[in-house]
Amino acid sequence: MNRRFFALPALLAMMLLATGCPDTPPEPEPSVRPDHFEASLEMLNGYGALAWPQDATILVYSANEENGILFPFAGKVGRNDSLGKFKTESFENYDSTCIALWPENLAAHRTGNSLTVDLPQTRLVESDGFDLHAVPMAALGNGDGRLDFRHLCNVVAVTYDALRPIKEIRLLSKKDEALWGTATVTLTADAAALEVAENPDPERNQLVIKLQGDEDAAPGTELFVTGSNSTVSQGTLEGNVTGGRKICCFVVPAGTLQEGYVVTLLDEGFGYMQIEEPAAGQGRARYEALDPMTYHDASEQIVIREDVLNKAFYKDLYLNSGLFLTTNDTLPVSDFLGLSIEHMMDARNSPTEEDYAAQTAAFAGSPEDVNGRLLYPDGEPRYRMVYVRGGGSSDHGSSLGPDGRDRFRAFVANGGSYLGSCAGAYVATRGTSLNGATAGNYMGIWPGHCNSLSTKQIYPGHVLPPDSPLLQYYDFGGDYYIDSVRHHNGPCFINYDCVPGTEVLTRFDIPDSTKMHGHPAIIAWKQNKWTGRVIPCGSHPEQVPSGENLLLMAAMVRYCFDGVGIAKVKGILHNGETRKMTCTTEDQKPAYTRIGDRQCHHFAFALPEGARNIRVRLEAKADYELSLMLAQGTFAFKEDALYSKTGTEKVKELVFPSLDAGTWYVGVQCESTVTVTDEHGKYGTVYGNTGILNGAPYTIGVTWEY
Repeated sequence: MNRRFFALPALLAMMLLATGCPDTPPEPEPSVRPDHFEASLEMLNGYGALAWPQDATILVYSANEENGILFPFAGKVGRNDSLGKFKTESFENYDSTCIALWPENLAAHRTGNSLTVDLPQTRLVESDGFDLHAVPMAALGNGDGRLDFRHLCNVVAVTYDALRPIKEIRLLSKKDEALWGTATVTLTADAAALEVAENPDPERNQLVIKLQGDEDAAPGTELFVTGSNSTVSQGTLEGNVTGGRKICCFVVPAGTLQEGYVVTLLDEGFGYMQIEEPAAGQGRARYEALDPMTYHDASEQIVIREDVLNKAFYKDLYLNSGLFLTTNDTLPVSDFLGLSIEHMMDARNSPTEEDYAAQTAAFAGSPEDVNGRLLYPDGEPRYRMVYVRGGGSSDHGSSLGPDGRDRFRAFVANGGSYLGSCAGAYVATRGTSLNGATAGNYMGIWPGHCNSLSTKQIYPGHVLPPDSPLLQYYDFGGDYYIDSVRHHNGPCFINYDCVPGTEVLTRFDIPDSTKMHGHPAIIAWKQNKWTGRVIPCGSHPEQVPSGENLLLMAAMVRYCFDGVGIAKVKGILHNGETRKMTCTTEDQKPAYTRIGDRQCHHFAFALPEGARNIRVRLEAKADYELSLMLAQGTFAFKEDALYSKTGTEKVKELVFPSLDAGTWYVGVQCESTVTVTDEHGKYGTVYGNTGILNGAPYTIGVTWEY
């Protein structure tokens, strides 16, 4: 074959190229219209990058259309998790200008380049951390199919340790501002802003997260804030077993919470955690993580007042004219001061078994009155003061028996005051200085030894030292002197200062008596603010119906009254907890024991910020009449209560839509009492309707919502 035949065409071609051809422009690349939206998520300051969830759906408004189209997530584009592909088969104009919204369920409406959306107050979520579906974002598309979503709100992250399933979490702004409701979104090419409209709802400054699916929280040991089975040791909550740390997030409009806010978490047992925060950070697209919350009760910060004297007693004064004491049922000072009084009277000498039994029933107790006349079922003093007459101190102390003497000791230790003349002064001490030993038949409620005096039927003067507390009641003619105070074998108190805190009220004025002159005739002692005041008086001013002897007696009684123990709180009430006050004296649980006649039991609770629908509920468990009182910042005695409920109904409630946050005191007073059938019976005052003496059972509780 001739190879030149094949070379000719190639040569011709080369010649053509060498001579050139007319210019022809290159064909333009065909333009590719976007067939989906590429949507990016703005970072959240303090949190970082966000990734689109696989079930994401955005709402897009094309051109000036008022109705948006839903675009579901169509998979990731590239390696950046913040970039998402959204596409739907019913849409083609991905290159048009548009407004987009995430999430799609905000009931949006478009007007120009702005949107109107509805921010919810309550969200139902699981406690699994950050929930992007609740974070509103918007984007303005410029026709390139790209949507750069920008945050409209900030995020407040609440971290907590769950002891039991969580019911809900609330965020309350301290400023009266709307955190939810209708809001306007304004967009520009590089910015987004949200403004919440005025909201008339009273809860406009409160957001709520209701949790579901939190059943895996370990039950742990009940804290004292949620039940009575838990304990508190030196201010530390015991049994704080956590069940795993969890996170929930509040979405708040940017620029809010600038005056601070309170977050409250409520569990299914009405226990709660609460944290108070200062102003939130300023700016937009912020993630603010709070310190982990632990169980907290505002009652941990309750400081119970210790300057309020007990005011609720059955009567003012109990007069002891018992075995081996002077038998007399009159006491002029009771009429002079207008006191309510009752009597114990018994044969002084050669007592019978019946006499002993009557005195034992009165002081040591009986089946119908387990504690005896002096004490309420919980051991608190039933009278403001007890007065013990003169007579045979040693014999009377012995006749009381150990149980009777213990009742007197409990009376004073729990806040009742004691005044005793002569024998009543001796028996109040630990014994006499003759042997220095403790007398087993004396009470020792003034823990010192007195000095025995064998001086019969004399009338010395009494000098009041300038610092005598009795001078705050009367000036005794301005000379600080009381003339002719009967004295008959009573003690004096030479070594009074052996008991720290003992006060000298009067001193003897008998210049020719080295045994008595200048030595204390009347002393007073109060161990602490919880106990009653003890006044041993060596002389006998009690039966004088007028003059300075009467004023001396009146001053001692008034000083006793001013020296009763302070009011006590039975316990702290916690939200949702019902406290049962049903124990008897024999149970030896005074904090849960029934209430006595005309007694007032006290409780306190700490009401947190944002509490609403407060309900204090009292239920009598027997046919006795109880009253319910409520006061803020002080004990709820009747005269101090801001709110009260009286009457014969067994169930009483005080209900309020709201109350000021802080410490509230609850008072429960028993209006039912014994009836006096014989004021001057053989052994003193005789009662009817004695069932109340062993107490009336009841329950008390408080609840509120957040």
